[in-house]
Amino acid sequence: MKLKDKIQALLDSDDTSYAIAKETGISNSTTVELRHGKRKLRNISLKVAERLGTYFDKHYG
Repeated sequence: MKLKDKIQALLDSDDTSYAIAKETGISNSTTVELRHGKRKLRNISLKVAERLGTYFDKHYG
């Protein structure tokens, strides 16, 4: 599964933005903005993408 697909699946999951933010160290506002389309996946940093991918692998991999 591509990293982009993992991140999208995570954003579509039932995990709360707060839980994702707390475990990954990404701000809650970033996760909320990604979920609501206010921030585009193509514009996130590699660091954020890697953290979200790692979270996905840990919980869904």
